[in-house]
Amino acid sequence: MPVRIWDRLLGREVERPPGGRMPLGRLFFAPGGRPLFLNATAVRPGWYLAADGTWTLWDETRQHRDEGDFGHHAVPDDITTYIVTAIGRRLGSLVAGDITAEEWLSETPLMGGADMDERLRPRDIDEVIERCLPHLRAACHLPVARLRAVNRLVPASQVRRVTPAAITRLTARSEDWAALRPDGIRPGRLLDPAREADLDFYENRVLARLVDRLWDHVQGRLAEVERIEAMLDDVSTYAEDASGRPWRVSQYMFLLIEGLVESSTRRTRAKQLREDLERLRNALVELRGPTILPGVHRHTDVGTVLRTTNVFTNDDRYRRAAELWRAWVAAKSGNGPSGTTNDRIQEWCESFTLYTGLLLTHALAQLDLVPEGSFGPGGEVSCSGLYPETVGLQWEQAGTFVLRCGGKPVLRVVPVAHALVASEQPGRVSQEIEAIASAATTDPRTLIVYPGQREMREKLPLHIRLRTFQSCEAPAPSGGGRALSLLPVSPLEIDSVTRLARSLRWSLAQHLFGRYPTRIDCPGRYASAIADGTDWIATSANGLSIVRPPASHELAAVRRRIGTLGHRSAQFMQRGDNAELVDRLQAEVKAAAESLAELARCPLCRNASSDPSRTFQARDNSTFRGTCDVCRASWELRRCGSCDRGYPVLNGNGRDEGVPVETDGDTMDHRFGSEALSAQCWVRGAVAYCPHCGECGEARALKTPRCRRCAGDGQADQGTRT
Repeated sequence: MPVRIWDRLLGREVERPPGGRMPLGRLFFAPGGRPLFLNATAVRPGWYLAADGTWTLWDETRQHRDEGDFGHHAVPDDITTYIVTAIGRRLGSLVAGDITAEEWLSETPLMGGADMDERLRPRDIDEVIERCLPHLRAACHLPVARLRAVNRLVPASQVRRVTPAAITRLTARSEDWAALRPDGIRPGRLLDPAREADLDFYENRVLARLVDRLWDHVQGRLAEVERIEAMLDDVSTYAEDASGRPWRVSQYMFLLIEGLVESSTRRTRAKQLREDLERLRNALVELRGPTILPGVHRHTDVGTVLRTTNVFTNDDRYRRAAELWRAWVAAKSGNGPSGTTNDRIQEWCESFTLYTGLLLTHALAQLDLVPEGSFGPGGEVSCSGLYPETVGLQWEQAGTFVLRCGGKPVLRVVPVAHALVASEQPGRVSQEIEAIASAATTDPRTLIVYPGQREMREKLPLHIRLRTFQSCEAPAPSGGGRALSLLPVSPLEIDSVTRLARSLRWSLAQHLFGRYPTRIDCPGRYASAIADGTDWIATSANGLSIVRPPASHELAAVRRRIGTLGHRSAQFMQRGDNAELVDRLQAEVKAAAESLAELARCPLCRNASSDPSRTFQARDNSTFRGTCDVCRASWELRRCGSCDRGYPVLNGNGRDEGVPVETDGDTMDHRFGSEALSAQCWVRGAVAYCPHCGECGEARALKTPRCRRCAGDGQADQGTRT
């Protein structure tokens, strides 16, 4: 079927892929266009440019081939793939049934109890390993060997028999002569025929490959169990230190983890399974040593179907090893979705898009914005809540999402199903991030959502770790004004919804705060008359600027004053009156006052101030500060000294304490949840760094000590991190 290539990062159609290495799922095939073939398979509309390792795209119309790869760690670990794919299948059935977005909220974005029980369930191969591992160990320590005829070059005095091969070599190699005599040659070294044990044959190669594959199996299972235990620990920690988190966020998150809090049985099962797997791993360690099966080529491809040989049939040790091999093949074929490798990777990309949509619905609900209506590709849902303008979430056909406020796009969310940090190699991670940053659009701001684990980020150097987790309100120091944000998510991290909600909150606040002050076009003589004697209206080059929400009596007084400016010209002068101008000014002043009143509404508790003129303070350089009488929070519009752009700041949830903390993304999840509009300086808690360019006021002022974030080399003061 004919398709078009759609670049999801650029947000537009492209003629051909960029080539080389690129993130998994960057390109999407939309209907229409021309026939294409991905790795010799006809491309269907709705596919992603995704493959296992390398890819080749053949353009049948233009007779052109493009090639590239996704690296060795494009797909995340098995447990993440399993959970996200399972969630994607359930959500796919909801989309097919035209289910409303409200019903999506009944689906958890975390690893549920049923999925957790399935991964902790004993596998059939576990019992086979327990029964056959002693036989495999015995075969590895005392393998079957064959005698092989070899010729060794030894001193002539040690040679027992002179063969034709020894004479042939001696005549051709003068360096083996001891002396040259008139009657012939006195040899110094000769080839001596001998027999030696040979282990490098099919059955022993199978043993070596079996040990390596069992090692990978046990290591993978152990990693799964450890991550499940880490998630249960996070749930317990979350429940224990809930008092240190924002109560509104905790109240919502408890609804997601209520089925996992009281899970002592699961924890016991996970502990027992981990101990069993560690015991198996220790047993396999000795079988991977250099003294085991010496001379056997361990990386030879022996296939998956074993050949029937005398050794596998007659030797009990090898017969048990063959049984273990077949159990491993059965377990491998039973894991994950069925179908070809291409089908599995396509399902992974589609499932991650659905999973991101689920995270977005939960993140909006955490902001008291409940999506309403049918939710699916190509559609848009509106959200009910206490926001002055309509908030909507559009699901584009290419699998990207657009957050709109008042009909204007304020944030693009692009799910990229590429595990950017899975390699754990700083150089490679930095290159992949730079490739995404150079391709993504900046208007509106783009938020890249990708699968990532906290333990992988923590292994990276600080300056790279900050780049792997830079939400909208907390960019990395080298942001450079690109307006790109990277957000790692995982069904094994309970803060995935929270960090996404924080980015959505910033985008909506930036849209609302960025229109301050409200400007009204007005002739100069009218502007002076209207603003005279008021402190909430200022004159500007093109008219009026409303800098503070007026009290009701102040608004009424100004509207009466505008009414007195109306006049009717004499008919013989053939000029009309200014009634239309007066009506427009009265309407726009009223609308501006209502708009500024929304800036006086608390971003946290959404409490509307009873006296905005008292709780709202206009400041220099087109900035302001508001306070809430209910929750005691305060919010500001500040202006960056580097890029001169305004950005919102929320003072609440401990920010006013002014305690300097290294607030990277994971720390912000714990301290602020979704209740933050900008990240604070690591040296002075009262200073926030710019979400647009990433510049910190403390660093710009060259004050000391410089924190590790702004120093960039990780050698500055260590600071305090919680």
